[in-house]
Order: sequence, then structure tokens, then C-alpha cells
Amino acid sequence: MSVALLIGVGNAVGKASAETFAAAGYKVAIASRTQRLDSSKFPFFKFDAEQPNEVPALFKKVREEVGVPDVVVYNAYAVAGVDKSGAMDIDTPEGFSKRMNVNSISPTIVADEAIKGFLELESQGKLGSGGATYIFNGNGLNDRTLAGFFTLGIGKATSAYAVEYLALQAHNDKPFSFYYVDEREPNGRLMYNGVNAQPHADVFLKLAKDPKQGPWQYTFSKEHGYASFTKNWHWL
Repeated sequence: MSVALLIGVGNAVGKASAETFAAAGYKVAIASRTQRLDSSKFPFFKFDAEQPNEVPALFKKVREEVGVPDVVVYNAYAVAGVDKSGAMDIDTPEGFSKRMNVNSISPTIVADEAIKGFLELESQGKLGSGGATYIFNGNGLNDRTLAGFFTLGIGKATSAYAVEYLALQAHNDKPFSFYYVDEREPNGRLMYNGVNAQPHADVFLKLAKDPKQGPWQYTFSKEHGYASFTKNWHWL
């Protein structure tokens, strides 16, 4: 049975994703700072994304207790207080570093650990028809700057580069896929009023079931599904 590891699980996108993957027949492991879902249904692993050095231990525990994940979804993020003046939102070096860990360092280490598992599964002939998939839940800040979102923006941009690199430059001969998923309004605008949980979960599952790499920057709207938006969309 395929294993999906979801990192950063709350009551919206994370919960919907866990339930959607479970309904599709996956074993689902949850990794977060706080346990919010029923651990009898979803094995819980305490994990703080501010501590990237904890990532290898997380994967080791998941492997031992649930199995090697062939789907990994990174949904954690960290923001500072929004300052519309446009200044950098660095409070202290320590605070900035922790947020960067959550938004860029930890997901990059997660991707590396995920690939190790993908390679192991492939070598043992245990990959399913969907291959193996790493998904980072992003937003439009990798495409354009927005006042008040300095730390979140550079974190997302860094992770977007990592996903693009993996999708285009690494393991192209393998049934591995890498995605930066970004929900938009139908006209391409950023989702200012909150994302839609179930459409995210449906997209994650769709991408996980496809063994072929699709557009690495997977922008979508709940109304129309995938759509490619240029960088000069109507932003505000």
C-alpha cells in the first residue's frame, strides 16, 4: 500500500488532504508540531519545521512505523507580522532564521529525504503506478514581490527554485515528480481571502497518481483547475 507523508497539517488543507489520500487507499502519516487529527486513523509524528536537523529522524520513524513514503506533501509555512510599509520584516536574526527554516531549509531537506525513499522503493520494485511525488504547497510570491511579505516571499521563491531544479534537472529518467502548487483566483490573482482546502487535496491526489512530470509550477483555481498564469497578471 502506498504511503503519503503530510507535513504541516491543520484543520484546512492538511485535514482535507489526509482524508482524501486515505479515501484513495493510501496509508497517511501526519507530521506537525500539534496533533489535530485522529491518531487512530492517521499516525502522528511530532515535528517542528523550525528544526531542519530533525527531518532525517522524522523520515526514519515514518519508515519504521508506517512505511517508506512514495508521496510527500510539505504544507508548513511561517510568516512575520505583516508590515505594509515595504520594509524587510526581520525582527531578530533568530526569528528570521527560524522562518527561513520553515519556508525553505526544511522543505529542501524533506525533498532530499523523500528522494532517498523514492530511490529505495524503485530499486525494490515497490513503486506503484503513480511513481513517486514530492509536493510543496506554495503561493504566487515566487513570481512577484508584495509589500509586507519579505520573509515569506524569499522562502517561497527559494523552495520554488528547488522544486524547479528537481523537476527539470534531476532524476528525469525516473518516475518521480516534483511540484510547487499554487492556488489562484480564476484571473490569476493571489488568494487573499484564504485558500480552498478540498480543491488543494484533489490536486495533490491527482498529481500523486500521475507518473509523468507535469508543469512543475502547478497553478490552479477551484473553478477551472490547472492554468498557466504569466508574471504580469493583474496583481492587486
